[in-house]
Amino acid sequence: MLKAIITDDETIIKKSLKMIIERTNLFEVIGAFTNGRDALEFMQANPVDLLITDIRMPVMDGLNLISALREMGNKADVIILTGYGEFEYAQRAIRYGVTDYLLKPVVLEQLQKMLEQIASKRKQQMMLQAWRQESLWYCRQQGKRLALLLRDMDGAAIDSLLDAVYDYISRNNSEHLEIYKTFYVDFLTCTRNELVESLPDFKETLHLTFTKEGVLEELKGQARRQIGEWMQQIAAVRNHGIALIVKKALVYIQAHIFDEDLSLLSIANELNLSVSYTSECIKEAVGVSFTQYVINVRMEQAKVWLADSSCKMYEVAFKCGYADYAHFTKMFKKHYGYSPKEYRKRLNGSFLSE
Repeated sequence: MLKAIITDDETIIKKSLKMIIERTNLFEVIGAFTNGRDALEFMQANPVDLLITDIRMPVMDGLNLISALREMGNKADVIILTGYGEFEYAQRAIRYGVTDYLLKPVVLEQLQKMLEQIASKRKQQMMLQAWRQESLWYCRQQGKRLALLLRDMDGAAIDSLLDAVYDYISRNNSEHLEIYKTFYVDFLTCTRNELVESLPDFKETLHLTFTKEGVLEELKGQARRQIGEWMQQIAAVRNHGIALIVKKALVYIQAHIFDEDLSLLSIANELNLSVSYTSECIKEAVGVSFTQYVINVRMEQAKVWLADSSCKMYEVAFKCGYADYAHFTKMFKKHYGYSPKEYRKRLNGSFLSE
């Protein structure tokens, strides 16, 4: 149940308000105070959803109490009690974010309506907060996936993921537009954070322009346009820098061409790119896949070393990056149509003993 406190220096008013409030079964009155200072100290130590306070009180009046709460960042709803001739005070209180005000003597129906409105708003806020906590995990996971797809510039997969995201939130929330707005902001923020972490050069250019304005379909369209803008920015920089990327990749390959653990993953990690995008860049530059390119280079060098009769064939295999001699022999024969032994035979005119 929501929590309320009452602050008034008149005992009969505190008792009457407590009785009225608790009859609604919307709020539990957990404190009643005669001055603002005591109420402030209580609210510093206890969560309170609603404060009903008089304006004129000893020690600390209602206005100073409300001002102090707002300075603390306290967002409790506030209803002020005011008498005729105190409208100037009530107007000042509005500046502190007072929810509403009641004239004395309090009209039962008016107070009950205020309590119902505040309770409804509070319960919706709690529902939104609970949903957001639940959905943040989903946003982080999908944001990571979307960031990877954006790095790969995989438009079809991006569209598919966005459709899945839209279906997810539609299944879980069909009535609350504010939930959609908050969800899309969280989702796009998580995506941008993942992108900036993996592509730090884009930190100053990948801006979040989602405005949270419009109805559901407009929000969905905004999210897609935001992602489309990011894709264009990434593509523009990538196209400009692709030659440098390829150059770095080929330099790395040449430096590690005979390492047994050379892989697309090791190159992608070195360049801070995805494996699929690295593969595309290399294939575009050399005309064949990464795997085939590595095999071609190794097999050409294997012939050079095989021509040196002092170098044993298992040593050639090891030097070419193959710890398994049988695997090296298989690759060599597949590449040239004859085995390393047969190649030496052709070079020397006879078999060499190992």
